[in-house]
Amino acid sequence: KTTKADPTDPECNLFNLYLDEYDTKWTSQINQLDYLVISSGHWFYRPVIFYENETISGCQYCALPNTNQLPLYYGYTKALRTSLRAILENFKGLAFLRSFSPQHFEGGPWDKGGDCVRTRPYRRNETIPEGADLKIHDIQVEEFRAAEEEMKKKQGLRLRLMDTTQAMLLRPDGHPGRYGHMQTAA
Repeated sequence: KTTKADPTDPECNLFNLYLDEYDTKWTSQINQLDYLVISSGHWFYRPVIFYENETISGCQYCALPNTNQLPLYYGYTKALRTSLRAILENFKGLAFLRSFSPQHFEGGPWDKGGDCVRTRPYRRNETIPEGADLKIHDIQVEEFRAAEEEMKKKQGLRLRLMDTTQAMLLRPDGHPGRYGHMQTAA
């Protein structure tokens, strides 16, 4: 479950993420679906305040005083686990977890001079998943395997991993030129 930290401020980019709560906007409707795809990852690279048991447990990229700075992986793991638990408890159809699509910035991060100018795919031996991209993928596979074990106890639910990380790593850029940067970038 997530909310904007200040919904009255359109410039606010800080979010509250309730790591142990379902968002009833979607969990109340999933029993009407035959198919469900979870595709997540990049959203979690933003300033977030983490809540557990209705209490702030920490944050990432927020610089709030007297608040534990927690890594992206902390919040992502718990949020994915909670989402998969919601599916296991409320869904009877075919669910897919699509793995993380790696970033494509060469020459540095997107906000520090990196760019996405590749016009042809990498060859298999030219690049490998690494760093944060690999860690997110590994979390997804680990949480999927745990959910898969739980799924064996349920009737009707089918859960599949659509592991696209390696294929997406090889792709050429999907947002060339000025579209790979903030509008204010030169």
